[in-house]
Amino acid sequence: MTVLDPDVRRTMIAALVPDADALVGPFRERLDPTARRGLGAHVTLVYPFLEPAAVTDAAVGTLRDAVAPVAPFTCRFGAVRWFGRRVLWLAPEPVAPFREIADRVRHAVPEVPPEDRELVPHLTVGLRRAAPAGALEAAAEALSPSLPLEVRIDRVHVMARSATWDVAAEAPLRG
Repeated sequence: MTVLDPDVRRTMIAALVPDADALVGPFRERLDPTARRGLGAHVTLVYPFLEPAAVTDAAVGTLRDAVAPVAPFTCRFGAVRWFGRRVLWLAPEPVAPFREIADRVRHAVPEVPPEDRELVPHLTVGLRRAAPAGALEAAAEALSPSLPLEVRIDRVHVMARSATWDVAAEAPLRG
């Protein structure tokens, strides 16, 4: 049975990072349109995930089985980084568990579209196209002294987007 509302247009697998929202939330609200659609601080692992109609109880069960062997881990966001000068993001360490989760999902759920480039785990703070002049640079300068930020990652989430982004399911890390 499909677990998503028929209005859902996109899905992804992400590690939500609510402990980062106090630090990056005010910047993301102004500089990242996904924050205004209800998506809190997160590290995207697989995007897109599945077509909404394919997110069934069985698919969620497969996802849970795939990621369960991964152990919960502490992630440290220690640096502000850039993709070009277009995207401001926080760099997580270690990156290996994020990549392992993404690889396990892609292996277990072959219907997931193939990755067209290597996954660079990151927490987006803002996008140039959504930011007034100088806003990303000001955010980078303001965030740097507050780093590092350590958080615990103990699950990943199936995120579903209709008018807003919502958690459709979660998959605990149990390794």
